Amino acid sequence: MSNTECLAYVALFILAIALLLTNHLILATVAIVPLVLTSFKYSFSQQKKA
Repeated sequence: MSNTECLAYVALFILAIALLLTNHLILATVAIVPLVLTSFKYSFSQQKKA
């Protein structure tokens, strides 16, 4: 994960938490979706074809 991706990941996390705390559930959902997609991208190891 590059520094830019890490910074974007942290920014989305902070945005999602802030929106949840201010009861903006729809906007928080929009912020959480990229977080979930990114976590799936890095959670599963990608197998390289030999």
